Amino acid sequence: MTTYQIETKEQFTVVGLELTIKSQFNDFAGISREKADFWQRIEADGALAELKSGAKDDCLYAVNEAVNNKMMYYAAVLPKNDTLRADRRIDFPSGPYLVVTGSATSQDELAGQLTGAVFGEILPQLTSHRYVGGPNAIQIQAVGDQFKGVALVPVVAN
Repeated sequence: MTTYQIETKEQFTVVGLELTIKSQFNDFAGISREKADFWQRIEADGALAELKSGAKDDCLYAVNEAVNNKMMYYAAVLPKNDTLRADRRIDFPSGPYLVVTGSATSQDELAGQLTGAVFGEILPQLTSHRYVGGPNAIQIQAVGDQFKGVALVPVVAN
């Protein structure tokens, strides 16, 4: 099983550019394609560069959230201040989080690796805590020619 920790995190807020996922929740190939197209689009049109210019640090957040019965996805950052323009503010509550780390040669590979570990491996077998919804994120940082990341999934004790 993939190594993980349950850690208490302080509340934090990210701001992001949003995508409404149109694929069915179990169409993993469709969801992955939509997300990859989204990242390509926001890189090409300069929206990602603009978002990153107002970031507190060099980390990106790939955020999943259900809003009004829709699957939403965000490219997000921790903002330097409240003036950073974005589509949405996403609040992560303080409390326990399932934390899984990983590294890969691409951002997409990293996101797939961590998402698969969290939702396909760890959560189905975890008996001490459970995920009850709310936003979850993968914090991504480019380090040389590698991408390092941390999956952050809010959980509650059983």
